[in-house]
Amino acid sequence: MSRQYNKYNIVKNACSFRNNCLKVMLVTIVSVLVLYAAYNIEPVVAGTYLNSAHGNSSYGVKRSAAGFPADYTKGLCGHCHEQHASVDGSEPEPIEGSPSSYGLFYSNYLNQTDNICFQCHTDISSYQTGGSLVNRSYSFRAGGWTVDPINDVMEAFSIVSPGTSHNLDDISTLVTSKSWNYTSDSNPCNACHNPHAAQGDPVGSPNSVKSSGTRGWPVSRPSLHSKDNNAWGLWGDGSGEKMSDYAGLLKYQAPYRYNSTTTYEPDGSTTQDGTNLADYVTFCTDCHNTTNTIYSTTLGRNLRTINWVTAKHGKGAAVLDSASDISPPYQDAQLGNYVLACTDCHEPHGSSNVFFIRGEVNGSVPVTVITEAGTNNGPIGRCNSEWTYLCGKCHKRLGASDGHAHPAYIPPDTGGCSDAACHSGDDGCIYTSCGTCHYHESDTVFGTPYGEKLF
Repeated sequence: MSRQYNKYNIVKNACSFRNNCLKVMLVTIVSVLVLYAAYNIEPVVAGTYLNSAHGNSSYGVKRSAAGFPADYTKGLCGHCHEQHASVDGSEPEPIEGSPSSYGLFYSNYLNQTDNICFQCHTDISSYQTGGSLVNRSYSFRAGGWTVDPINDVMEAFSIVSPGTSHNLDDISTLVTSKSWNYTSDSNPCNACHNPHAAQGDPVGSPNSVKSSGTRGWPVSRPSLHSKDNNAWGLWGDGSGEKMSDYAGLLKYQAPYRYNSTTTYEPDGSTTQDGTNLADYVTFCTDCHNTTNTIYSTTLGRNLRTINWVTAKHGKGAAVLDSASDISPPYQDAQLGNYVLACTDCHEPHGSSNVFFIRGEVNGSVPVTVITEAGTNNGPIGRCNSEWTYLCGKCHKRLGASDGHAHPAYIPPDTGGCSDAACHSGDDGCIYTSCGTCHYHESDTVFGTPYGEKLF
């Protein structure tokens, strides 16, 4: 009888323990659902996250830190997010001594060179297993210029004068001023990247150039940002999101890959029409357009506005005249139809040049532009010709002595708009810097209306 009673008590206690566990689980689930509802948070769908650079079980995020279990599987949430119950250790204290908006193991954003992303995205003392995480520049990955020394994201955002980096505080100021669901707690890196969806490009090979078989899609449009991670999709991976779509009836022509005249950006294939390139014009002009006023801390002034519909390097008509002579793969006969992508000339994160100008353009180096005014010597050793390092990668005949003069219908000597006044220089140089007249939205020469766009 006693034995049966003990057996009964054991079963009863076990059931009681199980019921209590179930109650705790139910309370936890309900609490999580209440939080989701209160903060309008949507859970991450496994398929999207598992296909991302962070969530992939083969090459995804894997934190290596004292007290963190070495056998914790790659890609799991706990590599970035601390959980209520610790992972094989003591309960971690909240970052900065208070509840965290995102439950991250490090401060979400502190400043230009210090945030949660840079704890892994650096080639020195990275938390990512191995202690180094290399992420190459666009000139390296798309352009095939494999000697570009910039090799990680933190480095790209740490460049100071004469080079330039995208200013994260300025990005935060802009995106939080819009109705795009960003808050003061948001990380400005998330203006362009959805951390639960962003893919490597090339996939799983951050220290390699792109190929047609290794493509991924790393960006998401800022204006489409949503707290619903499943709604904030990648940009460039779907129909209608390529440069060929943006060009429409006009023409996108891919630049050459480095040191080649047979392969093209962005993946080293023979595809030239932009069907393999994300529509970076639509992506970038979410912010850089004619509506937004963007103050640049780096420049100490507002950025120039951009209307790529009317710009000559965009959808606006370029003029084929005696001064026009362009280099392959571009053709004089197609002039007026070409639409360029922002990444044809600019790095997205930072560059050793001003304005994020790439170090390699249209298959050629060097591109060395370290003054906004372009007053340094250019490739021919002449002062004021610095911008020809960039412009000369596609345009020929860039000086007055080469026939680069104003068309006949521009009135001479009206406010200094004759060929001699503009291109002879007033300091002993044969050139006036390209940037004096040619920049985004320029349509005047020394204050005198030119009659058409000059860029």
